[in-house]
Amino acid sequence: MRLLFGILSTIIVLTGAVLTVLALWDIYPISWAVIWRSVATIAIVCVVILLMWLFKYLFFKKDPFGQNSDKRNT
Repeated sequence: MRLLFGILSTIIVLTGAVLTVLALWDIYPISWAVIWRSVATIAIVCVVILLMWLFKYLFFKKDPFGQNSDKRNT
């Protein structure tokens, strides 16, 4: 999972850097609107993936918080 987040983060950073450099050098049709829309889209996708992982961990695993419950009661 950490490797996946690392790869996605690297791709996002490199894409943002390339789009920013191209916009700074006035190479069109890339504009700041495209960059901000790309950033917003990537942010939404990352939040959805994080929420899906959280829901899977909380609701679809067998008792995620009760694994050490017998040790706490003693």
